[in-house]
Amino acid sequence: MDLKLIFDLLSDMALIAMAAYLFGRTPYIIQCVHNPFTFKNWAVLTFIFSVLSSLCTFNGVPIGGALASMRLVGTLMSGIMCGPLVGFSVGIIAGIHRYLVGGFTAEVCAIATVLGGLFAGMIRHKIGLNNLTWKTAALVAFMVEVLQKSLVLVFAKPFEAAWNLELLIAFPTTLVTVLGTSVFMLIIKDIQIQQELYGAKAAELSLEIAHRTLPYLRHGLTLTSAKETGKIIYELTKMDAVSISNNKEVLAFIGSESQNHTIESPLAAKQKIVKDIPDDFVSDSFVVATLTAHGAVAGTIKLSRSAGRVISEMDIRIADGVAKLLSGQIELAEIDHQKKMRKKAEFKALQAQINPHFLFNTINIIMSFCRTNPDTARKLLEHLATMLHYNFTNHEDFVTLEEEINTIHAYLEIAKSRFGSRLQIKTNIDPNLLHTKIPVLSIQPLAENAIQHGLFPKIAECVLSIDVYRQEDDVVICVTDNGIGMNMDKVERLFATHSEGIGIRNVYMRLKGIYGQHYGLNIDSKPGYGTVTTIRIPYERKAIQHAY
Repeated sequence: MDLKLIFDLLSDMALIAMAAYLFGRTPYIIQCVHNPFTFKNWAVLTFIFSVLSSLCTFNGVPIGGALASMRLVGTLMSGIMCGPLVGFSVGIIAGIHRYLVGGFTAEVCAIATVLGGLFAGMIRHKIGLNNLTWKTAALVAFMVEVLQKSLVLVFAKPFEAAWNLELLIAFPTTLVTVLGTSVFMLIIKDIQIQQELYGAKAAELSLEIAHRTLPYLRHGLTLTSAKETGKIIYELTKMDAVSISNNKEVLAFIGSESQNHTIESPLAAKQKIVKDIPDDFVSDSFVVATLTAHGAVAGTIKLSRSAGRVISEMDIRIADGVAKLLSGQIELAEIDHQKKMRKKAEFKALQAQINPHFLFNTINIIMSFCRTNPDTARKLLEHLATMLHYNFTNHEDFVTLEEEINTIHAYLEIAKSRFGSRLQIKTNIDPNLLHTKIPVLSIQPLAENAIQHGLFPKIAECVLSIDVYRQEDDVVICVTDNGIGMNMDKVERLFATHSEGIGIRNVYMRLKGIYGQHYGLNIDSKPGYGTVTTIRIPYERKAIQHAY
C-alpha cells in the first residue's frame, strides 16, 4: 500500500469539504438542488460540479502513464444531490477533461466518469434526496470505483500495465473516493440538521411572539399595538433594537437608545425601509421583513444588532417567521374590523327599518279617528311617537328589557287599530327581569315579523303572546303567534346570508356574536299552527363583549 499516494489524495479532501460547506450554506444552490430541472438551475449545478471534478483531476497524482485522482467524488455528488440529468452532464464534461489529460486509461476513465454520474443520479431519483444517507453515498462510490477498475482491466492496453496500475492504486483510490463521498454527504446532512434546528427554534419563538402579541394586534397596526409588539419582540429575541413601521411612518422603536428616538421618519410603502434607527445608535447589521395585508404592504419590522454583533441565520428566520405571523394577525384584524363595520351598518339599517306601508296605514288610521274618536287618535299618535323615538335614538348596545317591551307595546297598540277585535295580545313577563340588559332591538323585530307575516294574512282570531321568564341560569324570551306558520325551508331562508330583510338574521347574528354558540335565537314553526320564536341569553354575565 502506497501511504504517500493516500496522503496525496487525502489532501484533496480539503477541497471536497470546502465545497460541501459552501453548497450547504448557500440558499441559491440549495434552491437549485431541490429543483434541478429548470435550464438555469441545471446550468448552474453542472458548471459548479464540473469545475469541482476537473479540479480534482488537475490535482491528480500521475502514476505509470495514468492518473490517480478524486475526480469521481465531484461527479458522484452531482448525481446524488442533483439527479440523473446533472449527473450525466457533469460526467460528460469531467470525462472529456479526463480524456484530454491523456494516459493509457484516459478513454476508460472518461467512460466510467459518465456512467458514474448517471448511476448516482438514478439512485437519487429512485430513493429521493432526503432519504439518502452517507452510507448510501459510500456504497454508490464503492460500486462506481469497482466499475471503473473493471473497465480498466478489461479495456485498457496493455493489460500488464493496467494490472500493475490497479495493484498500486486500487485500494488507495477506492478508499479515498468512498471516504470523500461520505464526508461530502455528512457535511451536507449536518448542515441540513442545523438548519432544521434553526427553523424549529425560530418557529417556536415566532409562535410565542404571535401568541403574546395577539391581544394587541387584534385591533390592527396602531401606535399602541406597535409599541407593545415591539417590546415583546425585543424581550424574546434579545435583539439590540426593534422597530415597527406602517406604510407611512415609524410607529415604534425599542432599543438601548430608544429614549432619544422620535417617531417621525417617513416610510415608502413599496420600499424596504428608510432610516428608522436614531443617529446615535450604531447599527452594524440588521434584517428587514415586510408586513403585508391582503397582498399589499402594511409596514415593516426591522431587527438590528449593534456594532460587533452580526445578524445570524437564526435572526433571519425569526424575522421572516414573525413577519408572516404578524401579517396574518394584521389581516385578520382588518377583516374583523370590516365585519364589525358591516354589522354596525346592518344594525343602523335595522333601526331605520320602518315599513312604509305600516307608517302610511298608521297615519291613515289616525286621520280617520281624528273626527270620530279624537282620544284614540291622540293615543295612537303617542304610540307612534314612542316607537319612532326608540327606533331613531342612538342607543347604546344594550337596553333594559323594560325599555324594549314598552316600545313593543306601542307597536302592538298601533297594530290592534288595524286588526280591530281580531288581535289579542297576551304578555307574561317576570317583573324581576325588567331591568335585565338585552341587546337593543332584539325583541321588536320578532314581534313585527309575527304580526306582518304570521298573523296579518290570517282571517280568523289572532293571538300574540310574549313570555319572559328565568330558566335556571338563562333568561328565555318567547314570541308566540297562532298565525299561518311556515315550513322549515322558509325558516332556514330567514337565517341565510342573502335573506330578504335584515331583521331576523341581524338579531340571530348579534346574539351569537355576543353570547356564543350556546345561546341565541331559535324558530319553531308549522304551517297552519303558528310560530314560536325563542331568545335564550345568560341571566348573569359579568363581562359582555360588545359586538360593535
